[in-house]
Amino acid sequence: MRSHELLVVTWLPDVKNRVEQLLQDNEYVFDSVSSPIEAIDAIGKYAYKVVILDSLLPGLNGYQLVKRLKGTPHGGYAQFIVFMNGIPENKIPDVTMRWGMHVLLRKPVNGEELLDSLKQAESYDLPSEKVERYTSTCVEETFSELAHLLWTGKLTCYGEHDIVKEIYWDGGNPVFAMSSNEDERLDKWLLTKGLVAEGILKSAYDIMNKRGKRLGDALIILGAISEEGLERAISDNMKEIILGMFPWNEFTYTKEEKISGIKELTSIKDTFPVLLFEGIRRKTKMDAIESKLQEAGEIVSFSPDNIFNIEDFKFPQSFNRLMGLINGKRTIYELIAKSGVSHDDAYRFLYTLFLLKLIRMSHGSEDDKHVTISMSDASRKASFTGNLHDVSIIELIQMLELNRKSGTLQIHDAREIGWLLFDKGSIIDAYYGDLTRENAVYRMLFLTDGEFDIKFKSIIGEPRITVDTQTLLMEGLRMMDEVNRIEPLFGSLKKKFVVNPSHTLKSHEEKEELMRIFNGSNDILTSSFLLNPDPQAGLDIISTLLKDNVIKEEK
Repeated sequence: MRSHELLVVTWLPDVKNRVEQLLQDNEYVFDSVSSPIEAIDAIGKYAYKVVILDSLLPGLNGYQLVKRLKGTPHGGYAQFIVFMNGIPENKIPDVTMRWGMHVLLRKPVNGEELLDSLKQAESYDLPSEKVERYTSTCVEETFSELAHLLWTGKLTCYGEHDIVKEIYWDGGNPVFAMSSNEDERLDKWLLTKGLVAEGILKSAYDIMNKRGKRLGDALIILGAISEEGLERAISDNMKEIILGMFPWNEFTYTKEEKISGIKELTSIKDTFPVLLFEGIRRKTKMDAIESKLQEAGEIVSFSPDNIFNIEDFKFPQSFNRLMGLINGKRTIYELIAKSGVSHDDAYRFLYTLFLLKLIRMSHGSEDDKHVTISMSDASRKASFTGNLHDVSIIELIQMLELNRKSGTLQIHDAREIGWLLFDKGSIIDAYYGDLTRENAVYRMLFLTDGEFDIKFKSIIGEPRITVDTQTLLMEGLRMMDEVNRIEPLFGSLKKKFVVNPSHTLKSHEEKEELMRIFNGSNDILTSSFLLNPDPQAGLDIISTLLKDNVIKEEK
């Protein structure tokens, strides 16, 4: 058999020595491990054709391990030859079927029986070799397509140097990943990142072998890492396995849908938009990214086809200005020139938004840039655009509610981009900068300038705002009255503040939170909503922070 086609899982010295010596004498090439966790790790990397397994193992018995291994992508295709004590001859067929094994051999190990079983298994062809393969020259496009299909299943990717990576997807998000690359194994990754020392790893291996523990459990027992730290490390390791694919020039892959138990595998904490943005930042061929955007078009506008939750877009603050410049009238070059972001970073950012379908591009002429379609148009793609100087946001909301319209209302002001989602006239979700749901609605009611764009379309998904629209408006109007009375105390609610570097804060966490809110971009009103759902209470907090010299005005 070829390398990595035969795996031996034995623990007892007499069984281990007998089996390994028999295989060596008959010129078999095999991998050998002594614990269940090593077996799970090995079968996660290689498509073994045959697994020889002793039922007596530390931590898991033979039945439990067979069940676990058969549930892995590679293990589902392997032939299992298992040794077991005390099984009567007439019970062997029943036990074999119940365990999902192919061959059950009684101990002590009979060399002839084992060799005969191996010869039969050698003629077995792995079904995975017959699965249809696809070829892709662009990792991000393949992944984005799966994300927009809300795909669930296993993606097996074959790259350069015989690297195989398996990624499990659940509802359009990668949730679990494995790699045949030795350097991407969890233990090697922890060592490379400096999260554990080499001596600690050796001690963990001893615990794994003696007590049948998994690597993570062994590290926790040793006090080398906390449970929370382990979860984050596993997530980051799997994320790295995926991100390492983005520079690939070409790869082949297979898709397997309707995989059971995916939710139990979930280990990756970050959502697809975050992974996509980080992956694209690793691409070095900027000319390829630029050509894809130029082929798509020049004029950039926001798209109503976005299916992702905007809270998932954890983009750096440096791109806020670029986002604020997108209005359906500016070209790619104009956006980059005005944004202050570097040429390469701006292209990567726009390319990410394009793949996520948050923006779209068109080769528009001067005549069709400003076309407005009446609300009475029966087309599903009907839209209504204008300026808040002419129609207030309250009037727009009331008009959409009265006509029981479904779709999106986007507000583009000088500071942020706001979204209101409507279903049959009711507001079901909202976003404005870092604000979401009801808070975002209340903040946008204060807007008096900026362009709006309404797109009429069916809205799919559970509402995150359950308060009826009239109640939202009444509460918002109450807040506006209270804030208008307080505004003279601040001079203007358009002022922006930053954390005073000369002031010592109580904790690092408090400093991070204040710097997130008072970052020189949020005005007083937005900051007040981020501090407290009631802006009056938020403004009182801001007043105290100013008095205590914790924050200062950004000049």
